[in-house]
Amino acid sequence: MPRCLIGLSCSVRLDLFLKRTGLVKQRTLARDICDHGCARVDGRTAKASKEIEAGSVIELETDRDIVEVEVLGLPERNYRRKDGEALYKVRARARKGLL
Repeated sequence: MPRCLIGLSCSVRLDLFLKRTGLVKQRTLARDICDHGCARVDGRTAKASKEIEAGSVIELETDRDIVEVEVLGLPERNYRRKDGEALYKVRARARKGLL
């Protein structure tokens, strides 16, 4: 378990991580993804309230893509997508086929 510095959090809710890093544009969209079972953390289906830490692996499935990212750091505030990318590393990305 990571050690926490005073005033800094060691974990953050999944929906907040997705919103603050720019992986998802709106927190309600992040919650919907989780509610429909399309988010997994470390291989297990995760609710929006799941606490994640640095080193966690998140897999998101949307209507177009499947993205797997590794959490490198935790956001303390909202970031522009470009700046938020420093907090995660994309491990795999696949485009879903059209029906």
